[in-house]
Amino acid sequence: MRILVFGDGSLGHTKRWTGYFLERGHDVLLLSFESVEGSPVPARRLAARMPTKLLGFLSALPVIRAETRRFGPDLVSALYLGGYGLVASLCGARPLAATSLGSDLLVDYPSSVLHRLQIRRVLRRADLVITDADVLSRLAARAGARNVLKAYMGIDERIFHPAAARRESERPRIVSTRNLHPVYDVGLLVEAAPMILERRDASFVVCGDGPERERLERRAAALGLADRFAFAGRLDPESLAGVLREAAVYVSTSRSDSTSVSLLEAMACGAFPVVTDLPANREWIADGANGTVLARRDPRVLAEAVLAALGNDALRAAARERNAVIIAERGLWRDNMERVEKAFAQLAGS
Repeated sequence: MRILVFGDGSLGHTKRWTGYFLERGHDVLLLSFESVEGSPVPARRLAARMPTKLLGFLSALPVIRAETRRFGPDLVSALYLGGYGLVASLCGARPLAATSLGSDLLVDYPSSVLHRLQIRRVLRRADLVITDADVLSRLAARAGARNVLKAYMGIDERIFHPAAARRESERPRIVSTRNLHPVYDVGLLVEAAPMILERRDASFVVCGDGPERERLERRAAALGLADRFAFAGRLDPESLAGVLREAAVYVSTSRSDSTSVSLLEAMACGAFPVVTDLPANREWIADGANGTVLARRDPRVLAEAVLAALGNDALRAAARERNAVIIAERGLWRDNMERVEKAFAQLAGS
């Protein structure tokens, strides 16, 4: 197939998505308004000629349509329903497969009439809508999607897997791998850390980066956490997997999420998940069985949940076994992408 992809070329999700189809022998072209440095496929960065994001995207339509005609795709794939989904629906080619990345339906759609109009147009024009959580599938269908496929952005089991022998240090490690943006609210973990350290010697590692980093580092220092709280920045997948394999507890304090690849990576590597109460998290975590779902967003509640997990070796061992099975059954990247590829082939053939 010849697959034309519209998406943010700077995102890891876009690189994984396009790279998969390239590895499978398809011809892929990526069109992006963001950086395409490091793209695994041929890519072109588009120029926006108007000041706002929406008008900027629309101002590039003549170039987009020319690129579409030149490439002659068998299928158009849009990663994100707003913005990229809109220009993909206007590029002049079909069939269109539009993929929700979560915040388009969970955050953008309810935020304004303009976002709702854009996303409804894309959902109603798309020949296939791909989601990665039940909550997204329901929202997409309610907003007009006719054909919805749920496929998870899973993990690469060659990288993310349990250690041959579990090696937790005497000082247990608590890890967050979320990026440092307001939506992920890593500050909640920073505030909970002193309460945990009052009762248990532990260390904390944050593997992520973003605009909140400087503020969080200052807050951690002000709380006297300098020798227990490390901000490691973004790590390559192999290094990240190594950190997770040595972690006792994985914490996600996100305010909004679809299926979190970070959570799946932690589950695959054997860290015990403590996560906020979101519909997509409950699709993976049964509270008290293979992780903990926080009763409310509160530093003391988070601290108590982490301490309870650290104090129950049997629970963490049982969760590791159960999570390994869950990931093998439905959380693997290639298994999910094979389903997407099959759906693409059917669309292109029709």
